[in-house]
Amino acid sequence: MKFKILSLLLSAGVVLAACGNDNDDNMNKNDDKQETTQTSTKETDNDQNSKDDQNDTQSSNNQNNNTVQLKDIKTEPEKAIKTAQGAFDGEMKKIEYKQDNGEWIYKIDLVNGNKESEVKVSDKDNKVIQTEEETENDNQDNKAINYKDMISYEEAVKTAQKELKGDLKQWKLNEDDGQLVYEVNITSQNDEREYLIDAKSGKLIGEDK
Repeated sequence: MKFKILSLLLSAGVVLAACGNDNDDNMNKNDDKQETTQTSTKETDNDQNSKDDQNDTQSSNNQNNNTVQLKDIKTEPEKAIKTAQGAFDGEMKKIEYKQDNGEWIYKIDLVNGNKESEVKVSDKDNKVIQTEEETENDNQDNKAINYKDMISYEEAVKTAQKELKGDLKQWKLNEDDGQLVYEVNITSQNDEREYLIDAKSGKLIGEDK
C-alpha cells in the first residue's frame, strides 16, 4: 500500500513538473515575441529618422549647389574686369556674378563707341570663357562704371545678409533709373529675396520678395 501511494505521488510530481516547464516555455515565447515587437518598432523609428536626415541633407546640398559663400569666391571683380578688357577694349557698364552651366562666372558688359561686348570670365581660373560682340546705333545711355569708385561687392552682400540670413545666389552691379546699384540675391532654406543697395553709399534702398 505504501508503495502504491509513493508511486502516485511521484507520478503527480512528474505531471506538475511538466506543466511547470510548459508554462515557463510559454512565458519565454511571449517574452521573445514582445522583445521582437519592441525591436521591430525601434528599427522602424530609426529608419524613419534616417530618411528624415537624408532628406534634410539633400535639401541642404541642393541649396549649397546653387549658392556660394564669400570665402569661396576665387577671383576678385577687379581682376575679372581686367581680363575681360583684355579680350575687348572697352569701358564697363555692367558686371554680374552668377552660376552658369554649373560654373561660377563673371558676366561683364563692355562698351566702346557703338560697339558692345559681353565677356564671360571663369571665377575658378580668371580665364575668358566666351565673348559676344554686337553693334548698337545708340549707346548714349551706356554710362561707364568704375568699380573702384563703388563699395565692394562683399559689403553689398553682407548688407543684404543682415536682412535675410542665407547664402549668396548672385550679385549684379549696374545702373538702374540713373542710380548705380547692387542687386544681391540671397537664398535661405525657405526663402529667396533680392536686395537693392546703393553702390556708392552702401545703404539698402529696396527689396524684392
